[in-house]
Amino acid sequence: MFESSVIVQWLTKPVQYFIKLWRDSLTYRLICCFSSWFVNVWNNSSIIGWFRKDGVLVRMWEHSAILRFADWLLNLIPNLLGSLYDRLKPWFQKSLIYRVLNFLAGHVAELGALFVLASLIIPYSYWNNRYSTLAAVILLGLFLIKTMGDRSVRFAVKAIDLFMFLFMLCILLAHVFSAYPQLSLRFLVFYGTDFLIMLILVSSIRTKEQFSTVLEIIMVGVALAGLYGFYQGIVGVPVIQSQVDLDLNEGMPGRVFSVFGNSNIFAQIIVMFVPFFAAIILSARGWQKKALFLVAALPSLAALLMTYSRSGYVGLAVTALVFVFLVRRSLIPLFAVLGILAVPFLPDTVIRRISTITNLEDTSITYRFEIIETMWPVVKDFWYTGIGLGSDAVKRVTENYEVITKSTPLHAHNLYIQIWLETGIVGVLSFAGWMVRTIKKSLRVVFGREVDPYLQNALKAGVSGLIGLLVIAIVEYVWYYPRAMMLFWVFMGLTISAFRLAARTSGEERKDG
Repeated sequence: MFESSVIVQWLTKPVQYFIKLWRDSLTYRLICCFSSWFVNVWNNSSIIGWFRKDGVLVRMWEHSAILRFADWLLNLIPNLLGSLYDRLKPWFQKSLIYRVLNFLAGHVAELGALFVLASLIIPYSYWNNRYSTLAAVILLGLFLIKTMGDRSVRFAVKAIDLFMFLFMLCILLAHVFSAYPQLSLRFLVFYGTDFLIMLILVSSIRTKEQFSTVLEIIMVGVALAGLYGFYQGIVGVPVIQSQVDLDLNEGMPGRVFSVFGNSNIFAQIIVMFVPFFAAIILSARGWQKKALFLVAALPSLAALLMTYSRSGYVGLAVTALVFVFLVRRSLIPLFAVLGILAVPFLPDTVIRRISTITNLEDTSITYRFEIIETMWPVVKDFWYTGIGLGSDAVKRVTENYEVITKSTPLHAHNLYIQIWLETGIVGVLSFAGWMVRTIKKSLRVVFGREVDPYLQNALKAGVSGLIGLLVIAIVEYVWYYPRAMMLFWVFMGLTISAFRLAARTSGEERKDG
């Protein structure tokens, strides 16, 4: 009824006319010819060969005794609890408390998603980082209860990539050998909490339907956070002078931050998760669901503009470009043209903010250069071992060096340099390897055959959001706020879960367990 309405037909005709003009144009034909040539060269290139095959280290890891030992160790308690359940099965089946807990344990992934939703809407003044640790402990307890009666439920240890394993090992060693172990302990708890939440999500999401439920619950939280940010932009928020160069941005309104207390952090979260809106819209069968998630996405995109986060703008552009490339490469020229045509319709404050991206007189840009100039001697002195886990330990050591900035920087304003400072060269290389491997494995499934379209679109969103965030991370320390760091690991859990489920149908998942 909706699709056949007069209004829809009236709106569709101009769109169809412009599409026909575009497809009949010489430019489109030239682009198609060039694309066909490029795709043929690309498919036969060494780069694609590298994407299609795993390296020697990865193949060794999949058959290594270390992985088998990690699998045995992490699943030791579930196996012991399973044996206990077998011996006392009649008692457990009669226990009302066990039956209630077992019911909740059957929905660990959904409960975890509800916690993530809550973390997306609780104002920063009410948020406590202990909430994440408490949630991780509760989810772990429920997951272990589920493993008692169901032997097929175990920690998905084989989903831990070689480089993720190395990165987590570097995190542990960075605390053990930290210059200030007491300062590093708090950050070890953060990493442990986030890794545990991610592992529980990956281990408990076992079907496409369950993944869909978890994803949509989380996206409700993203939509509500975006809606509140949009509301802030309408009613106005105070201008924070430390976040804006008022001389170059005269008349610019306050930067919205939703519930996160920081505009850049809010922008990063939107960039990371907003591609999942597009994935759900593409996969939805009925127009009602498509329309619902389209409407839910708009406030988040509008709020992103109102953050006036220049890194967020660049990250969103990269995310959108990657997503369009993965969905339909032939639309990239049209995407670029529409992007240029949209510029005059942007608010003047947004255009002026974008225009300052390359302005070296902007204090926030010069401040970042001053931070690098201050911390680079520290990097050179600790490039191999690192200082120790956490920004507190790094700040304490940096105080002993010449400080170019007005005060000792709280962090490096760059995720990669910060990880390097904390964990050393092996830590930052293992993190980079984990990111590359995640993208590589996901793309193999995205371009594979016989893959479920829903999971394929989810992976396209995951790769797009991840690349966009990694671009932002060049100029921002995106993990400075523990809640934002936790949401990153949740995001990675969703991406890994989508890969594991999709790979089962494409034959890609050989030993991912």
